[in-house]
Amino acid sequence: MAETILQLQDVVKIYNTGVGGFTALNGISLDVYKGEFLGIVGKSGAGKTTLLNMLSGVSEITSGEVLYYPAFNEKLNGNNESISIGKLSEDKLAAWRGQNMGIVYQSFELLPMLDLVNNIMLPQDFVGSYRNGISKERALELLDIVELSEHAYKLPAHISGGQKQRVAIARALVNDPPIIVADEPTGNLDTITAETIFQIFARLVEQGKTVIMVTHDHGLATRFSRRVHIIDGKLVDDHVEEEVEPEKISSTTDVLDNDALMGAERPFISTYTGRNADNNYDISKPAIRLEKVIKTYVNAAGSFTALKGIDLNINYGQFVSIVGKSGSGKSTLLNMLTGIDHPTSGIVTMGGEDIYRMSESKRALWRGRNVGIVFQFFQLLPTLSLLENTMLPMDYCNVYAQNERPERAMELLRMVGLEDHAYDLPASVSNGQQQSAAIARSLATDPPIIVADEPTGNLDTRAADVVIRVFKELASRGKTILIVTHDPSLTSRTDQTVIISDGEIIDKTVARALPLLDHPQMLAASHRAKKQTFAPGATIIKQGEPVDHFFMVDEGTVDVVICKPDCPEMIVARLGPGQYFGEVELVENTQSIASIHASGSSEVKVSLLPKESFNEILNESPQMEAALSRVAAERKAENSAQSDPCDQKQTLEEKTYAE
Repeated sequence: MAETILQLQDVVKIYNTGVGGFTALNGISLDVYKGEFLGIVGKSGAGKTTLLNMLSGVSEITSGEVLYYPAFNEKLNGNNESISIGKLSEDKLAAWRGQNMGIVYQSFELLPMLDLVNNIMLPQDFVGSYRNGISKERALELLDIVELSEHAYKLPAHISGGQKQRVAIARALVNDPPIIVADEPTGNLDTITAETIFQIFARLVEQGKTVIMVTHDHGLATRFSRRVHIIDGKLVDDHVEEEVEPEKISSTTDVLDNDALMGAERPFISTYTGRNADNNYDISKPAIRLEKVIKTYVNAAGSFTALKGIDLNINYGQFVSIVGKSGSGKSTLLNMLTGIDHPTSGIVTMGGEDIYRMSESKRALWRGRNVGIVFQFFQLLPTLSLLENTMLPMDYCNVYAQNERPERAMELLRMVGLEDHAYDLPASVSNGQQQSAAIARSLATDPPIIVADEPTGNLDTRAADVVIRVFKELASRGKTILIVTHDPSLTSRTDQTVIISDGEIIDKTVARALPLLDHPQMLAASHRAKKQTFAPGATIIKQGEPVDHFFMVDEGTVDVVICKPDCPEMIVARLGPGQYFGEVELVENTQSIASIHASGSSEVKVSLLPKESFNEILNESPQMEAALSRVAAERKAENSAQSDPCDQKQTLEEKTYAE
């Protein structure tokens, strides 16, 4: 007779949606037998993942009971009765799960900044004091089991999706648990790779493990030793339907309260290095400096250059957004900044350190202490509480005494409004709260630089606003913040926007002066624009003469001056960085209606776009043509309406044109 290892008795799970309850599981009773390969199948939204969460104790049941039956050797030690998982305290539940269950998720849940060995060495759950889950030797042994020992010291970004899933399986085996649960572990993989993963699970069953797998794959569903079918939260007769629906994504309903997060009572987070607005770094030098950085990928299809000679300087305390279309090179640029990937050539200097002159191990330690990373999909370890997730970087980088780490983590969670959820698992809080927890974790070692990849991409508007306000607050305290985003509404809230297109950074002056161009057009204009410097007081354009260029101010200011014979000059406007001139003459095809002088006591730097290139822009972008024509007409009318410059009573009021 088969021996039961897990048992569900009339389990009900109801989610509070804010508009009433949603019953995900409705009276489920199920025995799971030791050593079986159990498949859970059903359509999207049927309750498969919720059932898995009940079995693993990741989510609380509404009613009913989940029982675990210890193995015979455990009974000899006095544990001769079943354990009711739902009645365990949080600490005991974490300890039980860490000892008895390995969990494999569809999205791998690997930390991108750690190599494979260190990902496996991370603790699955906290048991007593904080420590590595296993030794390096055990981690290498597990990588050998999943046939990845030759990739042990690679970062996750440098291996395939199937290999990442094998690492996740190795992580699940850390404590040699009797039960493995896997939620759609082949869902994102091709057929051949999915078969490899399935075979690994099958071998584990042969070795005596109990494996429970959720799947949509009709081909795999027929190969389990037993399968159960779930429809609308109920177990039904065992069969597999042909129709497969896509997964539904539930919306975020529970979002942090903005006022509670950003109110006056927000605590100041103390630091172990003194890194804050009064940091110990030489702020006269850039926090981040890239010089002629090139990244070329080579594969069987040939070579592809993702970054083409990137030059970039970012100062301490700046809040910078990086924007660009998919495939433009944003993620590659981020990988260069975080030390996750190597440039083909060029120099990356972070905090005064040339990070690619470091060894892999030294760079990993540098990254842990100096760069906080926030990911779009949070990358919180699902079996650790928010507090424990926040403590992880402190342990890896060995900063703060062990007895200080929980207090430090709680301070950070309090800063982002999550102190009441410190002991919750990630699955039990909203997307917005998970992202806030990820921000707290990125601050764990008090790094001077925070890098965030699409941090608001999975959030609703209100939750996104909370995240951006946290970043702005951190920048005001001296942190350097970089975010990659597709959302143009966020770029207006940052100090600087870096636009990347086809692996190149678009000239910021061109981007400010010609914002209605699409990115490839901006890049083309950047290539054609020439830089020129004028001494203070120099004449850039003389009234009445032809104009052959469109001028964009890089640095300094210029005066727009009207001149008449035998009369003093009158300054009618002053233009600064990002503003432009020459469009009136080019649009109207006339001679200059005013003189332009370099003003002030310092040099003026200007970008010049030839007349032919300017006309091409007008032809290719009707929106930009309409905007420039409107500005040209307004400026021409305003100049014509000026009072007689010979009238000595006229006040020479300095004005600026709108960009």
